[in-house]
Amino acid sequence: MAWQPGEQLLNGKYTIESELGKGGFGITYLARDDRDRPFAIKTLGRKARFTQELAKYKEEFLKEADCLSRCIHPSIVRLEEVIDTDSLCCVVLEYIDGTTLARLVKQKGRLSEREALFYTYQIADALRLVHEQGFLHRDVKPMNIVLRQERSDAVLIDFGLALEFSQDQVEIHHEQGSLGFAPLEQYDLRALRGAYTDVYGLAATLYSLLTAKVPPSASSRDRSWVKTQTDPLVPPKTLNPSVSDRVNTAILKGLALVPENRPQSIEAWLELLQDGPSDFSPQPTEMTPAIPEVANSISAVGMDYTTLERLLADGQWQQADRETEALMIRVAGREAEGRLNVEDVKHFPGRDLRTLDRLWTEYSNGHFGLSIQRQMWSKSAGDYEQLSDRLGWRRDNEWVSYADLTFDLTAPVGHLPSWGRRGRLWSFLATRLKKCSL
Repeated sequence: MAWQPGEQLLNGKYTIESELGKGGFGITYLARDDRDRPFAIKTLGRKARFTQELAKYKEEFLKEADCLSRCIHPSIVRLEEVIDTDSLCCVVLEYIDGTTLARLVKQKGRLSEREALFYTYQIADALRLVHEQGFLHRDVKPMNIVLRQERSDAVLIDFGLALEFSQDQVEIHHEQGSLGFAPLEQYDLRALRGAYTDVYGLAATLYSLLTAKVPPSASSRDRSWVKTQTDPLVPPKTLNPSVSDRVNTAILKGLALVPENRPQSIEAWLELLQDGPSDFSPQPTEMTPAIPEVANSISAVGMDYTTLERLLADGQWQQADRETEALMIRVAGREAEGRLNVEDVKHFPGRDLRTLDRLWTEYSNGHFGLSIQRQMWSKSAGDYEQLSDRLGWRRDNEWVSYADLTFDLTAPVGHLPSWGRRGRLWSFLATRLKKCSL
């Protein structure tokens, strides 16, 4: 049940005045303490409280408080206290009486470069501290930046998606983020994370401030690139000719789809903003590519595909087939189990699926590959036995043993890689391949 105006907490220490807003599993209220000072109190909402996963939600909720307790900065919302009892779990935050950058842009339209950079530099300095403390914010966007009414200082709020990270380490993360402001790696359950993840969000925020437009989502950009080799991201200078070449270049670098092609830290990105054009010199505005990179990246989790490429180049198809299965298990972090489960397949990193497919299709001249198999799946109307007949995994209604597969180019089209012979999981793999534009 939601708190009502006038309701008191901690024996009258705080009195609820009104509801400020709701998030994924939290709800925030405006309250006043017994000295009449305003505060924002964030607590678990009904969806989180009445679920079997309450303990998990509570743990994640308190991580936000832990992050804020360690990240004290003028441009980060201040934590007042944490209340964690059997009946009450909430964080008390300073109340910022102001407007978000999203609302400011909606009211004024696009901002001048000078004003936009003024706010961007403040948030960049805040993020630098967040990263030094071992956290990522993961939800940097104009809606989460509030301007103090009295000074117009920018303050970063809503650390609900903040998590601890080690640069370039793979962990299990929730696939969350805001469309247009979340980078490609946040669409994968397992993917490398680093300061470059927040670089994307801040670059997207600056893009939005200067153009009054939200950039296209990273997933839609990725699909477009895979299908057509074009990027629907319009350079900010095209939408706002007053944007300098220096800032235009920095934004495009910060919005690179492939994490390795972005500045790897907030400091590195700020250098592009402050020190003039980098080694990437943009073409005239109407011709400036939105993403000066090849997007068929190697791995979301830092996997090394050198051995597989060497085996395929040498035509050692059986060894390459075994290496492919081993790689998939390692990408999913299932070395101990030795196999993938349904959830692993449903969330398998798209970048790695595309790399596996690209290597197989390139070195077999389009004879083998995951995308070839998915095309056959479509032609088989989703019937696994019919698919297996087409791919040569079944002959005369009998399943072919692994030793009897054909490991050369006389095999049926799509015969390899053979991991898909695990029939129970194939439909999930087909769905994931389609989602990844394969």
